[in-house]
Amino acid sequence: MTQEAESPSWITLLETRDRLITQLRHDVPSAWPELISGFLGGVKLIPEPLPTGTLLLLFADLARELDRLAAPESPATERSRFVSVLDLRTASALPAEALCSRFEDALRRWCARVEPEAPVSEVQALRVAEYIDRHFAEPITLGRLSEVSGWCERDLSRAFRSSMRMSIREYLQAARIDHAAARLREGDKVESVLATAGWRGRKNFFRHFKDRIGTTPAQYRDSWVVPRRLEPLHSPQSSRAASVRSSSNCQMV
Repeated sequence: MTQEAESPSWITLLETRDRLITQLRHDVPSAWPELISGFLGGVKLIPEPLPTGTLLLLFADLARELDRLAAPESPATERSRFVSVLDLRTASALPAEALCSRFEDALRRWCARVEPEAPVSEVQALRVAEYIDRHFAEPITLGRLSEVSGWCERDLSRAFRSSMRMSIREYLQAARIDHAAARLREGDKVESVLATAGWRGRKNFFRHFKDRIGTTPAQYRDSWVVPRRLEPLHSPQSSRAASVRSSSNCQMV
């Protein structure tokens, strides 16, 4: 196999960059230098050195992403932003390998100043969402989630909405309605579903269920159970209602 065949292509490089950004969003700042060093190792394997201008654009893209992730945890002054610390304007004359080394050195110094072990907002939001997914049937309050996350209620609410594009209460109620809809599709009775979904208040549940799904719980159950009983086995079943949590407009129970 030739060196060119073994080396990363432009497409592979871009795909690797996208995976790197996903990893950065799910880890703490202290892990970022190692993740980015692995990415830069792939950059250096390209047989023909990348043009300096291309590298500068690539690094500027990563720097902006890091600034965006770190902003909720680090007061955003111009001098503390990684784009400014990196100072790409003075690096245009450097060869590719020296530019990669400069990026890594600047990254390590910068990460040490942004609470290295503090989860960025998207990490924290995902952890809270996972907690809600596991405990939605229990009484969940913003105070409880604040204890779980270690963030104050205000910062947690802001970080969650920014990352998930909905409030915590909207996500919680969407999780409960999604669970209720799944149970109704299996033929469970409405009252039984109401209890297992963690919802307090029948009238409130019916209203939010209809807002999200488009029908009452009983109608939704019948749309699945009745056709299943009456149609021949070879007949196609009705398609499932789309479950998009961002469409929820609910209140914390």
